[in-house]
Amino acid sequence: MKRPSLRVKLSDIWRATLDERCGNVGFLGISPDGSAYHVVVPVDLQIARGVKACNQPTDGTPFGGYAGWRYFQCRGYSGVGHPELDREIRERAARENVGSLKAWAAQDGIAVEIDEDLD
Repeated sequence: MKRPSLRVKLSDIWRATLDERCGNVGFLGISPDGSAYHVVVPVDLQIARGVKACNQPTDGTPFGGYAGWRYFQCRGYSGVGHPELDREIRERAARENVGSLKAWAAQDGIAVEIDEDLD
């Protein structure tokens, strides 16, 4: 049975694409049936990696996520400390995350469509 496409806002992927220097990461969670998503940001990188095991749920759900959902970790970007350049770098990283998210979701038969509005 083919699942319907999941529409994801580029602005949400942007929000989950964090500067690596901040020590946090962002996730997009997809519901078990692939019909909905939510954003989990910021998640402390140490918690995300499970270094603080007491704060990491045993089922792999990131801190702030829902049990049973699947979570895609957005790759961060390396800011250079210049607002205009950092925006360009972040946008490029967010668009790379789009491609990775689509491939990741496709493994579970979920087609992802992107709403390109960055407002």
